[in-house]
Amino acid sequence: MKLQRSPSLHPALLFIAPSLDVVLALIFFIVLSTSFLLQPGVGVSVPDSPFLLAPQRNPLIISIVAAPLSSVYFENEETTLEELRNKLRARTGRNHTLIIKTDRHAPFEKLASVMNISLGLGYPTVIATSEEK
Repeated sequence: MKLQRSPSLHPALLFIAPSLDVVLALIFFIVLSTSFLLQPGVGVSVPDSPFLLAPQRNPLIISIVAAPLSSVYFENEETTLEELRNKLRARTGRNHTLIIKTDRHAPFEKLASVMNISLGLGYPTVIATSEEK
């Protein structure tokens, strides 16, 4: 009878370990390379300001994008000003702060209309800016 001194490894293990390593490395880089947006899908370049906004509790974010088709986004959906008024009116309680992210090239009339709606309904309203460089 012939005895083996050491057990032999299955040859498939030589391919599984490196493949698993590559898959885990890909997952790691995909997770690190994603950008964490406050509101996905709407890119806005906010104006610069020396005054930075402190963290807010329960913020509601309204985005105003620039021309040629200036539009207002609320809860990741494009809305008209009347729909925005109805959605804000339907919210229970006024414990939310409205943060308006407006593009630096967006029409001021649209910003003023959104601010008039939010302030008229009693919401504390702030305009988001980026830090001056």
